[in-house]
Amino acid sequence: MAGRPRSAECDHAILDAALAEYAARGLEGMSVDAVAARAAVSKATIYRRYPSKEKLVVAAAFTIAEENAPALDTGSLRGDLIASLQNLRRLLTDPVLGPAKRMLLVDSLRNEELAVLHRSSVHERRQRIFAMLRRAIERGELQPDIDLDFAADTLGAPLFYRNLVLGEPIDDAYVEKAVNNFLARYGLVHDDRGVTTAPSVQNVRT
Repeated sequence: MAGRPRSAECDHAILDAALAEYAARGLEGMSVDAVAARAAVSKATIYRRYPSKEKLVVAAAFTIAEENAPALDTGSLRGDLIASLQNLRRLLTDPVLGPAKRMLLVDSLRNEELAVLHRSSVHERRQRIFAMLRRAIERGELQPDIDLDFAADTLGAPLFYRNLVLGEPIDDAYVEKAVNNFLARYGLVHDDRGVTTAPSVQNVRT
């Protein structure tokens, strides 16, 4: 006889609770009892879905990451870059998602299952960035010989450094500066004669 169908609402409650507990305590400190209490479900309900804490954290991180993935296709490179960095800022500064991300960075160094999760999450995010950059190349907004890997690194790196290393706030002005810096390095501009050139830092709108 088939079991009872899984409830999407129950699933989401479990994953939200798991992420909150993980963000607060890390993998070693979190308990399934605490997740169950926070989600208002039984431990058995959780174990039927996720047989280990690692699998619970993996499912929670994947689900939340997908729900928060921005649609990076505003029609312009500047719009896409701003949307991408604003989403990254929101994830880094969110009171649950930010600490969970930092916990995952640490735990992935000593837990292979979480390391696989982290690599997969980073890969998926970078693929979206690559697609965004390729559309910009097709529209003539980016240098066609751009190194996509390095460009993706340089796009998010200032925000990661400011948040994780310096512990400083990231405001709209900082996002704008990061976008301007990226465009100054990799963008193309078209003059009234149809001539395409790489902009200088001074020519990028501030």
